[in-house]
Amino acid sequence: MQKMVAKKTWVKSRKKITIKCGTCLMCDRVLMSDEGGWIVNANKDYFCENHRANEHSCFDEYLKQKKEWDQLNC
Repeated sequence: MQKMVAKKTWVKSRKKITIKCGTCLMCDRVLMSDEGGWIVNANKDYFCENHRANEHSCFDEYLKQKKEWDQLNC
């Protein structure tokens, strides 16, 4: 006769794990994995992204500064 053995399954931890993904290049804010609202460009620079009306994100400010810098160096 066979014994009835309960199936062993992996139990997911109930702790919520958050990981530091990076820091904003413009304002040095710590960007966490559970927050969202951040942008990574091709150079792997991290930027804050605020989804509020009438407020520019750090990425928008970076693009303005980069555009001005490129115009001065031409």
